[in-house]
Amino acid sequence: MIELITISHVSQNWYLNKVIINPNHIVTITDSPEHNLMLVEGKIGLSLRDGVTFSKVKMDPRTGYDEFIVVGSPSSIMEKTNRNTKQLLKG
Repeated sequence: MIELITISHVSQNWYLNKVIINPNHIVTITDSPEHNLMLVEGKIGLSLRDGVTFSKVKMDPRTGYDEFIVVGSPSSIMEKTNRNTKQLLKG
């Protein structure tokens, strides 16, 4: 299981939330250019550090969730998913 920080929009307000998901249920992780643009334009009213990016994490439909907008780049999310799995090194 991994913990991710998501953003959500309700009425005129943006919120940060923590979710814990099974990394085996992730289908794709992609950049979220529309959310990154809204952050740069100041449309997402959250106090986030400079350089923050957002990603879309698409879930397996059987989980009951479609996708999450997550704080972090696709590569940083992938690092979190791979941290919990042991890999055999060839060499």
